[in-house]
Amino acid sequence: MPNMHDRSVAPPEALKPPAAAATARPDAVHLSLTEAPERERPGILRDFFGRTLFRLDVEPLRDSELVVDVTVRKLPGLQVFTGRRHGSRNSRSREMLSDGADDFSLIVNLGGPYAISQGREEIELDDGEATIVTSAEPTSYMHRPPGKVLALRFPRAPFAPLVTNIDDCYVRRIPAGTPALRLLKDYVGSVRDDGLMASLDLQRLMVTHVYDLMAVALGVTRDAAEIVHGRGVRAARLNAIKRDIAQNIDRADLSVAAVAARHRVTPRFVQRLFEAEGTTFTDFVLVQRLARAHRLLGDPLRGNDKISAIAFDSGFGDVSYFNRAFRRQYGAAPSDVRAQMRRPADLSDPASA
Repeated sequence: MPNMHDRSVAPPEALKPPAAAATARPDAVHLSLTEAPERERPGILRDFFGRTLFRLDVEPLRDSELVVDVTVRKLPGLQVFTGRRHGSRNSRSREMLSDGADDFSLIVNLGGPYAISQGREEIELDDGEATIVTSAEPTSYMHRPPGKVLALRFPRAPFAPLVTNIDDCYVRRIPAGTPALRLLKDYVGSVRDDGLMASLDLQRLMVTHVYDLMAVALGVTRDAAEIVHGRGVRAARLNAIKRDIAQNIDRADLSVAAVAARHRVTPRFVQRLFEAEGTTFTDFVLVQRLARAHRLLGDPLRGNDKISAIAFDSGFGDVSYFNRAFRRQYGAAPSDVRAQMRRPADLSDPASA
């Protein structure tokens, strides 16, 4: 991971290797070797990705293709590293420790054997497993194809008090089935994919929740347990439940009992999660179904479908109820909204003149 002390993840123009892709978005930098000639990749990896960005000594492996195709996102107190990186042995040597960094990295292996050593401790992570390392000790990493990884890097000071004996956690295996680890992967992925990190306040809130989930996965302290479980874990569960609802919104049998069973919690627990947000499970589902219907009404591919078909495909079993609810939500009948959404296209059509 890049140095947490750097002011920006984005590399200065002068440091960009001419043949490697380094593209930036407001919330991320994408780094790739795919466009670089094969003969130039070892040098770019060693000098640019290794020494400049990641503060690592890099040694290409002779028996594996050299691949770097990663995205780095920088948030307040957290860097999120996702993608594929394999075909090299990467080491944070004692020489590198002179930068004084003492950050932590939680590494989640998403695909391919991942060998990590720190001090006298060694581990090989299977798919879905995770561990934590410190930047303050020499460390070695070697990932085999497909080399998919999620890594989270964060400063020691705000996180260490949440975990019992944090210094005893280095290079300790976190099993793939650990509930907090599953919630963490889902939460980081969904927030990233849904584009919810534009607001600085939302970024800080997300980072707090990520800290909480990591602490639970590692072993939260007794003093922090109640706060962490009531904050980050609940937020991640609610996020996962909302995604479940979105994926099943077209099913007429979508119910709080069915969702609760899939997430191994009680229906009342699900209801309380929504009540804490000032709404109910039923109201949230209704709003999501109406939003889906609104989108379908404006979809040119559904232009010849009856309103009843749109209602059924949005999870409504009663067309009359759908029409009433839609009018309350949008202030117009579904047919009027469809006509209004079509109008700009009609006016631009020469045949309509």
